[in-house]
Amino acid sequence: MKKRLVFIAAVWTVWLAGCNGQTDRYAIEGYVVRKEGGSILVVSSDPQDFRSTGGIEEFYNAILVSNAPARVKIGQKVRVWIDEGIAESYPGQGKAGKVLVVPSAPRDGASLLEEEVIRQALKKEAIGLQHMIPVIRAVQYDKQADTWTLRVKDAHGRTEFDVRIKDG
Repeated sequence: MKKRLVFIAAVWTVWLAGCNGQTDRYAIEGYVVRKEGGSILVVSSDPQDFRSTGGIEEFYNAILVSNAPARVKIGQKVRVWIDEGIAESYPGQGKAGKVLVVPSAPRDGASLLEEEVIRQALKKEAIGLQHMIPVIRAVQYDKQADTWTLRVKDAHGRTEFDVRIKDG
């Protein structure tokens, strides 16, 4: 299973590296789940299905992006363009050419934004997340309960759980 994941990551990485000349297409869109120094870990929420080529059913693209702007925060959804290709690893590694923050839209009745809720959830679950690549699968707000529910999954597929955050 691990060999398959590494193979799929390598194929994906080579494909992305080949597309490096396309400045109009970003390499990844996903949530910033970690930030350390000038690097951010961006993980896509949309799985790719590689079963037709002998791979896994749910592969989540993840890239450790260096040279990220200081203004980018954990919890934000971003689009990242990569300079100089992506290293063959999982998560992939590359230098940011451009990082665009996708603004969080306010939810009806909620005082928190989606990015703030994700940031709180990742802090709340920090101990369990140290050895995994967290995928933000879903973010929902229940107006009547005044509560957010995040569905978080380990990119390696071992664990999936909900985190609840009270709004305001």
